[in-house]
Amino acid sequence: MKGDWLAVFEALRDCYVDEAFSNIAINEAVENHRDCSSGFVRAFTKGVLRDSLKLDYYIDRLADKGIKGIKNRTLIILRMGLYAIESLDSVPDHAAVNEAVALAKKTSKGSDRFINALLRRFLRERHTIAVPTDNLSLKYSFPGELVELLKEQYGEDTEMLLKALNTAPELIVRTNLLKISREELMAHFEEDGISCSPCEGSESAIIVRGGQVVGTSMFHQGLFAVQSLSSIRSIEALRPVPGSRVLDMCAAPGGKTCAMAELMNNAGSITACDIHPHRLELIQATAARLGADIIETELLDGTVRRDDFDEVFDFVLADVPCSGLGVIGSKPELKLRTNPSEYINLTEIQKAIIDNAYEYLKPGGRMMYSTCTINKAENEEAIERFKQDHRFAEIVEKCLILPYNNTLVGFFYCLIDKPLK
Repeated sequence: MKGDWLAVFEALRDCYVDEAFSNIAINEAVENHRDCSSGFVRAFTKGVLRDSLKLDYYIDRLADKGIKGIKNRTLIILRMGLYAIESLDSVPDHAAVNEAVALAKKTSKGSDRFINALLRRFLRERHTIAVPTDNLSLKYSFPGELVELLKEQYGEDTEMLLKALNTAPELIVRTNLLKISREELMAHFEEDGISCSPCEGSESAIIVRGGQVVGTSMFHQGLFAVQSLSSIRSIEALRPVPGSRVLDMCAAPGGKTCAMAELMNNAGSITACDIHPHRLELIQATAARLGADIIETELLDGTVRRDDFDEVFDFVLADVPCSGLGVIGSKPELKLRTNPSEYINLTEIQKAIIDNAYEYLKPGGRMMYSTCTINKAENEEAIERFKQDHRFAEIVEKCLILPYNNTLVGFFYCLIDKPLK
């Protein structure tokens, strides 16, 4: 399979060992192995990450001494082999074993016999070591603490939610209406052999199902941006008007910032902020590609009050740091890094940001608080806490988007108006 398995191994190693984000790790691995099939590598890598806990359950039962003591490289190859056997219909069982053994000889010398024996044992015994169907943590490969949190908040809907979060959403792109219409962009996609269709829920959104869009000439010309439908819908709900002064408090990498500039028809001003200088460069690059000329970047810690920003902005976006539970479908590595006991730290950061955002808003202005999580402590409860401290603030709309539709990711937004004095 050319360099497919080696590319997947390298991407997984970066995710497991260095805690890289899967999209970045996959892109780098594909770039390093030009002969690989990028679609296969992407699906394989994310599938292994998604099913890691279940795969480790198998390994622990199949290995004579359990999973403890198995070195990282060997463990990654075992996960790959087991996932290929169980979930990759395009790879016959014997081919999965052979590929895993060949990969071990290249990357984990001395482990090939152990890997061969364990995978063949799985072929013989897989029906006797099946995951208990009543164990939602193993069935859907979610940490037990996270399953319990979702049970507390969503009750009987928990299993349906876990299933939805294990489903990768459709690839959505937002048409850059500053440069092209949705119909024209779709025609260009079709001319390049890229299958697409209009996405219900936004006049600018397109579902892309076939072909690579990032890296195309259309991408470099800034005709579109990759963005989830949930995120697009939130910015369309805020809808800053042309000529207004806008603050985006946690803006990197700049997708929502540029979406606002497009809605404003490039008229007005947007101050896009982030706490890290290198992330400001991402915003600048995105704005330059999309032709969003009204965006200026500024280094800002959203939790620290800026008195010179008080009551300056017509619109404020506070898209705050969050647990990211709503985007697990596209970023399955988040399942391995989430710790519900640490969420209290996030809620303190979120509170500081939303309080500052409200101070920066002009009387008569509108702000949005948003997250890409489904954790109610970071969403509905955060708004309740905010309202207790700002009793004259007007809650215009609260919207929780759950990922039951495969065009959506989990998302929450709340529109807040500041009354005139």
